[in-house]
Amino acid sequence: MLASLPLKALSGIAVIAVLCPGVSMAASADLYPNKRLEVILPYAAGGGVDAMARAFSEEASKLTQQQWVVVNRPGGGGTIGFSALAHAQPNGYTVVFSPASALTNAPFLVSKMPFKPEQIEPVCQVFENVFALAVRPDSPIRSLQDLIEKAKTSPGSVSYGHAGPGSVPHLSVSAIEKSLGITLNGIGYRGDGQMLPDLLGGHVDFGAPAISSLGGKNLRVLAVLADKRHPAVPEAPSMSDLGYPATTPGLNGVYVPAGTPEPIVKKLESLCQTIVESKAFIDASANLQQVPAYLSAAQFKARLQATYKENAELTRELNIEKE
Repeated sequence: MLASLPLKALSGIAVIAVLCPGVSMAASADLYPNKRLEVILPYAAGGGVDAMARAFSEEASKLTQQQWVVVNRPGGGGTIGFSALAHAQPNGYTVVFSPASALTNAPFLVSKMPFKPEQIEPVCQVFENVFALAVRPDSPIRSLQDLIEKAKTSPGSVSYGHAGPGSVPHLSVSAIEKSLGITLNGIGYRGDGQMLPDLLGGHVDFGAPAISSLGGKNLRVLAVLADKRHPAVPEAPSMSDLGYPATTPGLNGVYVPAGTPEPIVKKLESLCQTIVESKAFIDASANLQQVPAYLSAAQFKARLQATYKENAELTRELNIEKE
């Protein structure tokens, strides 16, 4: 088409493009998205975050009338997937759907990060992955107060399982230890899937699993590590209910490469809010024991920065060695 235009017309288009770059960017944003999008999921298929990513992508596909295809790129605690995003074209057609751990936790755990945090642009928060303190039904620890008293009576004797050094539940329980002046014996596993059998078998006194991992498990929740109760376990008190400081849950959202045009980021941000507040996504999340919790790009960035600072202090105090 362009080849058939007169030279003068082509020159005019070139001048407009040079003098008014916003015109072409705005036009691109107006058409966005007009092809398939790749949704990088930095963890293995079959997990809770994977299921949420697929529910989100299904709604996004319906609303945009374009395919949103989830591609699993597990490894490195999420850093492999984020590295792929950091090196992708910043055109809005490659996004990550993930916990923020690769941005807020991994820098303090990984000696050689495969990307820089400034290469990533947060678009929105989609949901919070809330964790809990749980015991077997026959455990003599009947409440959080029982746990605290036992830990104070015999420091370091109460054992608990978590999803690995520097993970959200590990740092959450460490924050509780710090605020309450108690010492626990934390034992790291490779995720809830490995930890829960030991908890159910009585090999640890309690666990700090994600609430989404508790479905069908015969466990009693002592407390929800959040500022409010969770609908999946409405009988369990929150930390705030019990008068203790709430800890930061897993922050899950959508991200694009830094340098993605602002109009496209804004369009994704608006789409994200529409999906998160839709009945279809809320219902799908409830089936996965999750609760959508939208934050705008600015709000999400501020929360990630605050969490990064908290984790910097906690990991320093815990003397966690980088791998």
